[in-house]
Amino acid sequence: AFDSYEEAYQAVMEYMKFYNERRIHSSILDLPPHEFYKKAQTES
Repeated sequence: AFDSYEEAYQAVMEYMKFYNERRIHSSILDLPPHEFYKKAQTES
């Protein structure tokens, strides 16, 4: 449990950042989005 709303909010924001930016995605070659983006930029 969290001691405050701010603590809970921060935990959710950190997880959302992980989920959207660092977690591997099977739909983009099992890469995190930032790596897929860099790879796509160098291949174009």
